[in-house]
This record gives sequence, structure tokens and C-alpha cells, in this order.
Amino acid sequence: MNEQEAIGMVVRDALGDGVRNVVVVDNGSTDNTRSVAEESGAIVLTENERGYGAACLKGIRHISGLEKPPDIVVFMDGDHADDARDLAALIRPILNDEADLVIGSRVLGQRERGHSQCNSDL
Repeated sequence: MNEQEAIGMVVRDALGDGVRNVVVVDNGSTDNTRSVAEESGAIVLTENERGYGAACLKGIRHISGLEKPPDIVVFMDGDHADDARDLAALIRPILNDEADLVIGSRVLGQRERGHSQCNSDL
């Protein structure tokens, strides 16, 4: 939502290292999130239906319509809670054909109540 303070850093950190596009889905911000994201190099879409899922689906619809859709899609929050500089390490198992899906964790080793943890020796 309102992420004007962080979104520019997220976009700039994500661009590079093979990242062709950063798509930001504006899901009801009332500040300058949109303009800051665009100025930082993002493609900005608007999704009027509120919620993280609606925003993700809007982004997927956009990239699936591209002439050359990406091989890998990464979802991140725009508040810089996820560090985009870690993208290379995050997607390495996919690039090395060791995994089809990778889920990053900001609280490595901890999990929310009710969620199971799966470890792999990949």
C-alpha cells in the first residue's frame, strides 16, 4: 500500500543481475508509491481489488501476456522487509535445477504457528 519511503530502494536493489523487469502492483496507495516506483525503473500496474492475492494475480496476468515472459517470478513486499540484494541466492536452486520453487524466510528457523517446516538436503 503506502510504501513511498521504501519502494524505490526495493526496485533499484532488484534491478540487475539478469532481472529484466520489476513489476509493482499499486493496490490502493494514497501516497507517492506509484511515482517513486516508476522513477526507480519499475513497471507499475493498478489493482483496485484490495489484498495481496489480488495484487499478485494482477502481476501474473501482466507477465503472462509479455512477448517473452520470465522464467522465474519472485514476489516481494514493497516495504523493504525482504532484501532484494538476496535475489541471486534465493533463485540459485532454481537456476541449478535443484528446485522448482523456493520460499525465502526473514525469520530463518522460525515459523508461524500452524505452519509446517520442510527441510531438504538439496
